[in-house]
Amino acid sequence: MKLLLLSVLSVASTGVSASVSALNTATAEQQQTGKNHVKGRVLDKDGEPIIGATITVKGTRQNAVSDIDGNFTIDAPEGATIVVSYVGFQNQEFQAKDGNVVVTMTDDNNSLNEVVVTALGIKKEAKSLSYNVQQLNSDAVMTVQDANFVNSLNGKVAGVQINAAASGIGGASRVVMRGAKSIDGNNNVLYVIDGMPVVNAQSSLDDNALAYSGNGQTGDATAMLNPDDIESISALTGPSAAALYGSTASNGVILITTKKGAAGKTHITYNGSFQFAKPFMLPEFQNTYGQTESGSYYSWGDKLTTPSNYDPADFFRTGTNFTNSVSLSTGTERNQTYASIGASNAGGIIHNNDFDRYNLSVRNTTKMFNDKLTLDLSYMMSSVKENNMITQGQYFNPLVPLYLFPAGADWEAVTYYERYNADRNFATQFWPYGRQAMSMQNPYWITEHDNFTNHKFRNTFTASLKYDFTDWLSLTGRVKYDNNDVKNESKYDAGTDLQFASKYGHYGQTERHYTQYFAEAFATVNKYWNENTWSLTAVLGTSYDKQQERFTSFDGHLATAANIFSLRNVVAGGSTKYDQGYMPFKKLGVYGSTQLGYKSMAYIDLTARNDWSSKMANAEESYFYWSAGLSGIFTEIFPTIKSNDYLNYLKARISYAEVGNDPAETFITIPYYTLTPAGISTATSMPNPDLKAERTKSWEAGIDLVMFRNKLRVNATIYHSRTYNQFFNISLPASSGYTNAIVNGGRVDNKGIELSARFSQPLGPVNWETYLTWTLNKNEIKELLHDWRNPVDGNIYSLTELDKGGLSGYKTKLVEGGSLSDIYVNTLAVGEHGEYYVDPQTHSLRTDANNYVKAGQAAPRYNLSWGNNLSWQGLTLGFQFALRAGGIVVSQTQAIMDAFGASKASADARDAGGVLINGKPVKASDYYQTVASDSHIIGSQYVYSATNLRLSELSLGYDIPVQKWQNVVKGVNVSFVAHNLWMLYCKAPFDPEVTANTGTYAQGLDYFMQPSLRTMGFSVKLRF
Repeated sequence: MKLLLLSVLSVASTGVSASVSALNTATAEQQQTGKNHVKGRVLDKDGEPIIGATITVKGTRQNAVSDIDGNFTIDAPEGATIVVSYVGFQNQEFQAKDGNVVVTMTDDNNSLNEVVVTALGIKKEAKSLSYNVQQLNSDAVMTVQDANFVNSLNGKVAGVQINAAASGIGGASRVVMRGAKSIDGNNNVLYVIDGMPVVNAQSSLDDNALAYSGNGQTGDATAMLNPDDIESISALTGPSAAALYGSTASNGVILITTKKGAAGKTHITYNGSFQFAKPFMLPEFQNTYGQTESGSYYSWGDKLTTPSNYDPADFFRTGTNFTNSVSLSTGTERNQTYASIGASNAGGIIHNNDFDRYNLSVRNTTKMFNDKLTLDLSYMMSSVKENNMITQGQYFNPLVPLYLFPAGADWEAVTYYERYNADRNFATQFWPYGRQAMSMQNPYWITEHDNFTNHKFRNTFTASLKYDFTDWLSLTGRVKYDNNDVKNESKYDAGTDLQFASKYGHYGQTERHYTQYFAEAFATVNKYWNENTWSLTAVLGTSYDKQQERFTSFDGHLATAANIFSLRNVVAGGSTKYDQGYMPFKKLGVYGSTQLGYKSMAYIDLTARNDWSSKMANAEESYFYWSAGLSGIFTEIFPTIKSNDYLNYLKARISYAEVGNDPAETFITIPYYTLTPAGISTATSMPNPDLKAERTKSWEAGIDLVMFRNKLRVNATIYHSRTYNQFFNISLPASSGYTNAIVNGGRVDNKGIELSARFSQPLGPVNWETYLTWTLNKNEIKELLHDWRNPVDGNIYSLTELDKGGLSGYKTKLVEGGSLSDIYVNTLAVGEHGEYYVDPQTHSLRTDANNYVKAGQAAPRYNLSWGNNLSWQGLTLGFQFALRAGGIVVSQTQAIMDAFGASKASADARDAGGVLINGKPVKASDYYQTVASDSHIIGSQYVYSATNLRLSELSLGYDIPVQKWQNVVKGVNVSFVAHNLWMLYCKAPFDPEVTANTGTYAQGLDYFMQPSLRTMGFSVKLRF
């Protein structure tokens, strides 16, 4: 493979010499014959460049081919007819003349073509690809906007599972392509902007800490981006498509292409979105049974004479998300500029949960030296402030006391959450109910006086320089500097429960500085020869990625002055924690790809890459991987099967890829030292010089077809991946001299189907387009750790199951033959015939709390979405239904509400005379306080199907014909937009599509999780 890359470079070098010679000959011929030097650009109807269009002097064999930007040059006698042709478009003709010509191609209804953005940001013909790439334009994320644009992609891309964070507006998104692959590593996608990878700096809940604090969460890199700056989005779901990005792309890539200025036009565009939010799904509460006794927080008392008017829904406010963006696009043929400013100001449904983002973007593209040199400079700035981003958990979660508050008690008294304390001469928290073993505080005190604030500021500078040696050979170099400063603060006012603060309060602060230096250089060959019979597209390059994270933190109680949040006022020593760290990372890569095409109907692809990673220092620092693919357009190879009315286009493709992946942590392959006030200590983790990079081997096959005069387009892919060399952290005996070691082993498989279909058909005067995406993935653990030998003491270690932890009654356990999302729960005791065991003396249920059985998996069997777009005389209607089929979830919220008697289920059981067990009623309070309490839960009683069907998006818009009355405003569109408008089917007591964390484990768990949102509002777009 390496020899093949060198041979491609050799061919390219030879071609340069040949091209220079040919250019000199052509110049001499032009001087002798007086031919015109015709230059131009070939575009589609949307202004996008067309690659590989054939430009011919009519009646001769003289021709040229448009390059990656659609540009071409051809010599022709004055007055000669130039013909521009391309598969999928009608031929265009014009008369030869000096100067630049812009040729706009018109769709040909009898054929098909599309240009997509692929790895490294390189544009390629879709028909030439041997792997699946799905591309969307900016309308996919701008029609129904979300503060994190990734959430707007849900249901629009096959092979991708997207879960929005429970932290509300601006939270992080969990995006997994083709299933989770890594047992110990990251399974989320890589984000790439304009060909360069993005550091996704975010703090996330630990998978096993969900019972405690879900506060102070933050969004990811995509939540800092202004969606109005996006031109297009490409989803590279498979390793073949993402191989050139290296190990960071082993889980797939979302490739974002940002906007540039347009030549010859000046446009100013305003986009405004104004949305309002309410809780989409809430638990069902009871208000007919009162307190167990006066002052109790349990609701197992008598039935109330008059139902209580207490409704937890009243606690939530109307959330808002107001987004405004203004952009400028202008330019000449040689210089184009794009600039934008944007602001997103949002308030969550919980008071004092706010999100504010401000964006600035400037991009300038310049052509120099007879258009051979292109300089592309850009700057993007994001400033974000997040306040009280809540996901779930006990600590500082107002939903715990809110949901469990006993019916009939005085809620109005609780709303006066602070009262004057004469001894302290200021107001402190009023909460007469205590912690209730659930770390409770007054919910209004939590939102107003226990604050978690994140300040984030990001600067990104990029520069790209491209030189076209010939019309088929170019060299590109680009660099990026990305600086992300994050400051996380926690401030608990005096009066906060002493479990969390001193009587003066508490203050914590962490400052993190993320820096990325990225540089890349690559040569690109795009050559046609032998009268366009053969084509060669090749890339050879190298990249260098250097990342640094520095942090300092402290966390402690206030010492002497109430509510003075300063390091000087933090208690010295004792429980106060100080920390500082530095984590560097470097990676060098060398890569290459080549694609050989025959008559634009058959293609073979090869890619190869070698990485050197600092995370693998003194181990497998260098690792090599590759991919290969083959594709053929059968309607061109066998023209007899092509039909104008039925089969217009049929392409088949198959590819194989290998890709490596680093461990998530640094310093696991080398000895290191820890500096503490007590002195310097060596690491207790055993270095493993035999550690290898995780490796995924994958193949995929698919077809693309177009039928019925381009009305129906179908893309179908099947795939199978195997991920080896998983990382396991095993415990070692003290006699070995170490506490643990990171070792290789195991195998995880994923196989599935991606299907997308789109059908367009006029319905009288109405244009109608409908689309469908279907994603099916099966995940299986084929093997865990087998027979690893400790080189120090010779002991053999094996794992046939691995406990990843959880909460009471719930855990994630990895077992060979199972999946990475398997959920295990404990159970009630059963008799010899399988019935629930009831003690014959006390008539009480008996639990089997230590026996965990597999309940199912959190991942769905499949996801299906169906959308429609209709337009008529400026009116547009769009809507999308989303179905998630299969999988399970566990609600500990429901369990604890049952235990406290606060749920509707507990009231219904009392009304029915008890809960039927083995056909006989058991007293409701006895049953629910057996299967659930604040300290233990029988998880098997709280497992629910995650299947749900919803109307996920709706938009109704109108293009106001303002051009009839004036010439300043070129276009106005107003739209009604909605998200999560209607849940048609769901048996779970919460929305199964939200997640408390973006990690691999503890998915499908609800522990007083913030509800998902139903949003409605309107958007306005003005174009000047």
